Amino acid sequence: MARGLLTFVFVACVLSAAAACGAPAADVASPNSPQAQATNVRRTQVAAAQEIIANNPTATPPIAPTPAAPPACKASGAIWWYAARTHVGEGRTVQGLVVATRAAPGGLTLLEIGQPYPDPTGLSVLMPATPRSNLDGKNVCVAGRIAMAEGRPMIQLRDASNISVLN
Repeated sequence: MARGLLTFVFVACVLSAAAACGAPAADVASPNSPQAQATNVRRTQVAAAQEIIANNPTATPPIAPTPAAPPACKASGAIWWYAARTHVGEGRTVQGLVVATRAAPGGLTLLEIGQPYPDPTGLSVLMPATPRSNLDGKNVCVAGRIAMAEGRPMIQLRDASNISVLN
């Protein structure tokens, strides 16, 4: 008798466990049910996270470049100071803001245009010392041959008349 009761309890437990693991409730089967919608949201978020982890980000549209205003120098073919590096060996008029002025050996004045030394993107201008040495913060046009010196573009002037102040 105990054996039959034990078998009955065992079968009842197995049947109740099978019922608990059975088919989902009727409201989950409906695509409009809250549980089904929550599952779809969860799947979407998991897919987005997996895409990020896989390093497949969505493409960002490129920003259209804004056109730079042409230099205000009167000479034709004038360029901005940051473009001087690509015109080494050419005689050009270069426009830029003087960020520093200092004395150089041999009675010369060194103008740093665009970026101060040692930044290689700036432009160095060697010119004879003149009474107009207060050019800091002025926008200037410099006409001369562009060369490279110490890793930066440089223009060496023999005459101070090749430099004009715009403001």
